[in-house]
Amino acid sequence: MEQPIDRTWRLLPSERLQWRGGPTLGVPRDLRWYLVPGLFFALAVVTAMFAGLLYLSGIPAVRSTAFTAFYLLLTGVSIRVLPHLLQDPCEYMVTDRQVIWKRGSYRRTMDRQAITYARIHWHRSVPGVGHLELVRAVPFGPLARRQRLWLHDVQGPDVLFARIRAALPNEFAGYGDVALTDRLDQGERVLWGASPSGFRLGSGDLLTALVGVVVLGVGALYAHRTGQVLIELEHLGLPVRSLTWVLLFLAIAISGSIIVGAGAALLWHGLWGARAGGSSTEYVLTNERLIIRRGRTELSLDRRRIVDIAELPSSRGLTNLHLILDAPDARALEDSGALGILSPPRATVPPVLYEVQEPELLRELLLSRRDRKSGPLDNAA
Repeated sequence: MEQPIDRTWRLLPSERLQWRGGPTLGVPRDLRWYLVPGLFFALAVVTAMFAGLLYLSGIPAVRSTAFTAFYLLLTGVSIRVLPHLLQDPCEYMVTDRQVIWKRGSYRRTMDRQAITYARIHWHRSVPGVGHLELVRAVPFGPLARRQRLWLHDVQGPDVLFARIRAALPNEFAGYGDVALTDRLDQGERVLWGASPSGFRLGSGDLLTALVGVVVLGVGALYAHRTGQVLIELEHLGLPVRSLTWVLLFLAIAISGSIIVGAGAALLWHGLWGARAGGSSTEYVLTNERLIIRRGRTELSLDRRRIVDIAELPSSRGLTNLHLILDAPDARALEDSGALGILSPPRATVPPVLYEVQEPELLRELLLSRRDRKSGPLDNAA
């Protein structure tokens, strides 16, 4: 028998339910739930081949190597089924006071008034479905910690976030392939819009590309040396069509392909992928919030949470604007990575406006009156 909602969710006596739901079942998982298990499966195959080589060579280390291959295979299977155990049983609830995430007896909450901004990660293949990430501003420095709530695979995440903000979505809300300006709340007006200029690459992207080059170099060196080993074994009399040669060749080929593939992926992500993401980025400032869209990810920030702006130089004389944010009763500010050694990864869509041409004008717009009832930025518009 199902328990009453107030007992199951431990609501306050005066709290009222406004929305209840859960993840959309049957949609394809994120790519990481396929790539990571696939990597473990490939490593398990390579380890199993080396176990076969040890067996054929008569070296007494077959059992430990075979167990390692089994553990790698078991790890891949576990990661593959992990989202079915962690995400599918989740339940979500929105009340007049808080947002609640629950899985079994485990429960997490976030005060609706404490939400600083939210990210929407639209699904790559299912229209209208995406992850809703609610974030509360946290202090920078040694007290920094992440306070966020993930609502996975929600139907119409922008509609749900509008409900959390007590706003009224328009008729085009609910689909990520619709333009931002067509999915604004009712009564929301666009005051400014732009896209990043310059190279559209950050220091983190260049570092990722550099790591990719290093990994590619390691892969090339690995292929060269292991190829020499195969050639020397042939000169020593190992038949090319023997089982030992085939197992050794396949193990080297698979492991080398993993290294080269990882390096190529890092290089592509750091250069071409990052630049393509920068080209697809757009900034929209309305009378109530700032929206940053990069690919399938959107960040929606309440303008009243912007306390100040840290300006850092970028390429071609442009400026990166790191938004200094607060939360109610937070007693500290979030610097959006302005005080870090490296700028935060642009692919995560942080509250940063990269490569802005007119920082003074945008600063004036962002820091002007933000009282929603009196109509923020009416004078500036």
